[in-house]
Amino acid sequence: MESQLSPQEAQAALAAVDESRSDIADRLVTPWWYHPILGVLVGGLITVATIGVAFPTLIGVLAVYAVGIYLLMSAYRRKTGVWMNGFGGGPRARRSLALLFAVTLAITIAGSVLSMGLEIRWAALLTGLAVALTMTLWGRHYDNVLRAELRETS
Repeated sequence: MESQLSPQEAQAALAAVDESRSDIADRLVTPWWYHPILGVLVGGLITVATIGVAFPTLIGVLAVYAVGIYLLMSAYRRKTGVWMNGFGGGPRARRSLALLFAVTLAITIAGSVLSMGLEIRWAALLTGLAVALTMTLWGRHYDNVLRAELRETS
């Protein structure tokens, strides 16, 4: 069974879609504590991995990281009523996320070379700190890009 919309009905439906996208953008205001906690979780994981710990220790740290991410996602969902993974945005948001990944990877590789390759052990701590700061600052930028894309009309 096929349904035909009049031009006015189609415009009203598109306006409703635009309004719902704007409503979602308004609800996706990340709490101030979200990105710093995410930065600490990711930075801590990178620090431990860059130090080169024993495998059982790494498994324990991965478990703590996974539980921390789960709790962070759950708290965000309770606070905002929605959850959107980082890949759900438009092209600008996805580019920003890809660039964040590339920068984080570059920091991690540089820290690994210094810490494990050149045996400058304190470099692991600086690597984790750099990743945590990058995640915190870039996360806020990413949120702004994502909300702007959601508010744009199709």
